[in-house]
Amino acid sequence: MRNRNRVLTALLAAFLGWPSPAQGPARPKAFFPKADLMPVGVYYYPEQWPREQWARDLRNIRKLGFDFTHFAEFAWTYLEPSEGHFDFTWLDTAIAEAHAAGLKVILCTPSPAPPAWLGEKHPDIYLVGPDGRRREHGTRANCSLSNPRFNASVDRIVTALARRYGHDPRIWGWQVDNEPGAEPDFSPSARLAFQRWLKQRYGTVAKLNEAWGGSFWSLRYASFGEVRPPSGVAGEDKPSPHALLDFQRFTADTQAAFLDRQAALLKRHCLPTQWVTTNYTNVTQGSDPRRTRTIDFPTFTFYPVSGSNALGGETFRLGNPYRMAEALDYFRPIAGTTGVMELQPGQVNWAPTNPKPAPGAVRMWIWHAFGGGGSFVCTYRYRQPRFGSEMYHEGIVGLDGLTPSQGGAEFIQAMQELQALKPEFDTSAALPPKLAARRTALLWSHDNFWDLELQKQSEGWSTWRHRSLYAVAVKSTGAPMDFIRETDDFSAYPFLVAPAYQLASASLIDKWRHYVEGGGHLILSCRTAQKNELGQFPEALLGSRLDSLIGARLQGFDMLPGNATGSVRSEGQAHTWRAWGDLLRPAEGTTSLATYADAFYAGASAATTQRLGKGTVTYIGVESLEGALERSLVRGVYQRAGVAIDNLPKGVYVEWRDGFFVGVNYAASAAALPLPAGSRVLLGQNPLEPSQVLVWKEVAPSPAGSP
Repeated sequence: MRNRNRVLTALLAAFLGWPSPAQGPARPKAFFPKADLMPVGVYYYPEQWPREQWARDLRNIRKLGFDFTHFAEFAWTYLEPSEGHFDFTWLDTAIAEAHAAGLKVILCTPSPAPPAWLGEKHPDIYLVGPDGRRREHGTRANCSLSNPRFNASVDRIVTALARRYGHDPRIWGWQVDNEPGAEPDFSPSARLAFQRWLKQRYGTVAKLNEAWGGSFWSLRYASFGEVRPPSGVAGEDKPSPHALLDFQRFTADTQAAFLDRQAALLKRHCLPTQWVTTNYTNVTQGSDPRRTRTIDFPTFTFYPVSGSNALGGETFRLGNPYRMAEALDYFRPIAGTTGVMELQPGQVNWAPTNPKPAPGAVRMWIWHAFGGGGSFVCTYRYRQPRFGSEMYHEGIVGLDGLTPSQGGAEFIQAMQELQALKPEFDTSAALPPKLAARRTALLWSHDNFWDLELQKQSEGWSTWRHRSLYAVAVKSTGAPMDFIRETDDFSAYPFLVAPAYQLASASLIDKWRHYVEGGGHLILSCRTAQKNELGQFPEALLGSRLDSLIGARLQGFDMLPGNATGSVRSEGQAHTWRAWGDLLRPAEGTTSLATYADAFYAGASAATTQRLGKGTVTYIGVESLEGALERSLVRGVYQRAGVAIDNLPKGVYVEWRDGFFVGVNYAASAAALPLPAGSRVLLGQNPLEPSQVLVWKEVAPSPAGSP
C-alpha cells in the first residue's frame, strides 16, 4: 500500500506539473544532536508589530531562554505585494535582528494564506466545498491544491524564498504550509485531477467499476470523464463507500504531493544542513503524514486545553490526557524524529469553550514532549495579538509586549530546567532491558481509519476513541510504543496491537500469523479483517479469515442504541458496553477471557486468547464504555508472557529518553511512580502531584560477581 501511494502521488505530481522530489529523505536525527536535549522556540510575526519594536522583542525572546524563532508563515501579501514583485527587505531585517539576538530562524512558506490580488485575478484558485460554494479571500487554507494557477503561484514564491535564504546559515530549517488538513475539494480542478488519479490507479474504467461495486444501484461508469468527486451532502442515501474511500485517498495524496512539491523546490536551493518539515495537527484525520516522501520529518501542533474533559472534574484544565502521548508515538517513528511546532502557551480563543489552563500544565506539556522524544518544541506565539481573529489567544507575553503570561513563565521555567539537565546527558545511554521486553507496536492505517468512519454502523462508534483505549492500555504498562505500518518489521516488537483493523489483505493476515508463530504477542480488536484491502467483503463468512488465527468463530455482532448499555464480565468484574460487540465462539483449546452477561446471547464470548506457535493471539471483540476492560485484558497479555510491567493510573505517563525517565500527571490526584531503589531524582517529587513533572535516572544493576 505504501509503494502504491508513492507511485500515485508521483503520477499526480507529474500531471499537475510539479517538480520531482529529491531522492530520499535526509537523516533527520543528524539535524538534532542529542546533547542539545530539546531546543525551545517561539513564533514571532514581525509584519504584525511596529518595526522599531522588532529588535527589543527578539532580544527579549533570547533573554527569556528561547533558542529559535519562526517567521513568514502567513506573510505572502508582504513577500509578494503584487504578482512577480517581491519585497524581502523587511524579512532581511527581521532575520538580521534575530541573528544579532542569538536566535536561530525557522522560515515558513506562506502557501496557506494567498494574497487578495491572486484571487481577484484568478478566482478559480479557490477550493469548492461539498455544498458547492466557492471559498473566498478572507481566511486561510482556502485554495484548491489541484489548481494549476495556484500551484504556479506557490512555485514562484517558494522558489524566490529558497533562492534568497537557502544558503543562509542563519536559517535553521523550513516549515512548508501550515496544519495541512487535506480538506475535500469539489472544484473543477479537483474533478479533473481525481479522474486522472483514478485512471492511474485502476487503468481501465471496468476495473474502477469492479472496485466501486458499479453494478449496485446502476452506479457504473462508461468513462473516467463521467466521474465526479462523491459527496454525501445531497441525496436520500450515502454514495458508494468505495468511491468515498478513494476520494479520501486522492485528497490525502493531493495534500502530500503539495507538501512534497514545496519541499523539493526548497531542496534545490537550500543548504543540506537546513531541514524541511510541516506541522500537522496532533489528530490527523484528512491528511496522512505517511504519504509524504520529501519532507525530512513531520511535526505537529498541540492545544490540549480546548474544552475536552476526558478524566472529569477539574482535569479539563490539564488537557486531553491521551493526545500528546499518542502524537509523539505516532509522528516520531515516521522518520525517526519529530517536534512540537505549536504548543499551547495559555488560554486560546477558537474552541467551543476556552478555559484557563491549570498552573503547571504548560510546563508539564513541555516535559512530556521531551520525555516522548521531541527534538524541539515551539510555542505559538510570543505576543498576544491586538487585532484579528486570535485576539484572545494568549502568548508568551501579554498585550504590553513585555510581561510574561502564566504560560510564558512556565516556558521560562522549563527552559531553565532543561539547561540544568544538560550535564546529566549520557552518550552511552541505552534502552533498559525491562523496557525492551515491553516494547509495543500499534498498527495504524489512515485508509482503515477512513473506511471505518465511512461505515460506522453505530452513532456511538469513534475510531479515534477506540484507538485511544488501546494506546492508553499499553501506556499504563510503562511500555515504549511506536505506531507502525503494515510494511514495517513486526518482529522488532515483542507485542503488537491492531485495533479495529477492518481492511486486511490476505498477505497481512499471513504476516500476523508468522509474527505470532515466531514468538510475538498479537492483540486484535473488534471489526478486524471483516473487509479486504479494497474495502469489500470477501466471498466467505464474515470474519472467517481470522478463524484459525484467533481460535474462534465470529457468530455476529451487536450494537446498542441511545443510552442503552450491555454488560460483559471478565475475571469477576462487570463492564458496560454500547458501540460494538463481536459475538465469538471459541474453538477447542482457546480460552475465553470475557463473556456477555445479558441479551439473548448471554454467555457468548466477547474476548479470547490462544497460543499459536511460540506466541499468542488475543482477540477483544467488544468496546467498553470506560476502557477498564481493555486495560485489564491488554495488561493480561504482558503478564501471561512473563513480562514485568508498571501499573500507571489513567492520565499518568512515564517515558524514557536518552537515559532520562520522565513522569507527568494529567490526573486529578497524586500518583506514586515506581522508582527502583537507588534511583536518582533530578527534578520534581514523588508522589507526583497533578500537572507536575518528575525526572529521574535509574542506576544500572552491577554485573553478577562484581563488588
